Amino acid sequence: MRLIKRIHIWLGLANLTVFLIYGVTGLAVTLLPAPEERVRPQARLELVDFTAPANLTDKQVADLVWARLGVPLSSPVPEWALRRDAANNLTFAFYTPNGITHVTVLEAQGKLQAAYEPAGTAAFLNTLHATTLRDRPTDWRLRAWVLYNELGIVALLLMSASGLYLWLASRRGHWPARACFVAGTGALLILYWLVR
Repeated sequence: MRLIKRIHIWLGLANLTVFLIYGVTGLAVTLLPAPEERVRPQARLELVDFTAPANLTDKQVADLVWARLGVPLSSPVPEWALRRDAANNLTFAFYTPNGITHVTVLEAQGKLQAAYEPAGTAAFLNTLHATTLRDRPTDWRLRAWVLYNELGIVALLLMSASGLYLWLASRRGHWPARACFVAGTGALLILYWLVR
């Protein structure tokens, strides 16, 4: 039991910062106005010379734009995210923890219009806490964060299991612990039943 207790404590200490990010993000999302109601920061516009070779697909052009702009922490845009506007210009966006870069390929002018919207602190933390291996980031810095985030998720599960074990092995009859366990489990089951 002593080893389980140490592992429980070490997991908590090693992952304290990621747990704090989870908590701060949850509070921010709860307390801040909805995204559509927030004041959006002024986008920084930039025109960049760009001429795509003929006969490329929209996906191939988007990949060239990704390489040309080099938006930090971004990944190539998936094909399903590509659109054409009313003037038939290719449009898409690069989403990163630091903000969104909206791109319009102005083929007739041989230009790219990039509108960069920086993310506030709450949006930055929210994006970080939600980024997982499923997102397949290409930048090594974001991959490092993803591994840290995934370890935090596993640590949270292990801490829950070790905490339950420590309670059952040491103070099973302690009524406040029983009450907390019953209240938490009961709330989960009731909310699951109501939502499902």
